[in-house]
Amino acid sequence: MGITDKGVSSFQLRVASARPANGSVRLASFVFPFFARNRRVSAARRGLWMVLLGPDGAGKSSVIAGIGDGVAAGFAGCDTYHLRPALFGKRRAETANCAPHAKSARGMLVTTAKLAYLLAANWLGYLVRVRPRVERGTLVVFDRYFPDGLVDPRRYRLPQSCGWLVALVESLLPKPDLYVVLDAPSSVLRERKQEVTPVEAERQCREYRRLAEGLPNAVMANAAQPLPGVVNEVVERSIELHLARYHEVSWSV
Repeated sequence: MGITDKGVSSFQLRVASARPANGSVRLASFVFPFFARNRRVSAARRGLWMVLLGPDGAGKSSVIAGIGDGVAAGFAGCDTYHLRPALFGKRRAETANCAPHAKSARGMLVTTAKLAYLLAANWLGYLVRVRPRVERGTLVVFDRYFPDGLVDPRRYRLPQSCGWLVALVESLLPKPDLYVVLDAPSSVLRERKQEVTPVEAERQCREYRRLAEGLPNAVMANAAQPLPGVVNEVVERSIELHLARYHEVSWSV
């Protein structure tokens, strides 16, 4: 399942065939036509907040570029952010980091203040930027999110002594509708990028797989395949979740 050439998505085709013909649903729609119709329209228009996770070389930026404006996947548009949404000005853009482990970890006091700031900033960004866009039917995609700090604390200059605090803050943050962990063998990742050592690349692969098992609403996508296949797999995951919501609301009215 993927995106068709004419911009008609699998989501749109499957929604048309998934509307239940159950008698009780039809009766409910007849008795409460306005309520039922608006529940379905609201579900169909609602967007999705998706976070892409994975080691360097997994292809997160390339997948986001492949998704494009999200219209062909059944959404009203697509907004992308790196780590968290910018509250003012332009969207945050990822900058190349050729030495992610070059800087030493921050001290305990500075780290605590930084984590408190990030907790507040992420919640504010969610309420001001993410949630309104999702409610308007937009696909919101994050390239990395706070759980990356659990896998690669050195990248974010987090000291080992603050591991419990990082986990606590992560548990308090707003959660996306869907995590997609891009998974590929470390050898494939090293062919694309060499920012970390082979040992570190292998470790991160293991940790991201473990993270996918523990995160809510998390799925894994095969990032070793050609890019069009990765994009289609990620889009399919978002369509499936979007369709499941629509179908669930349709049956509940």
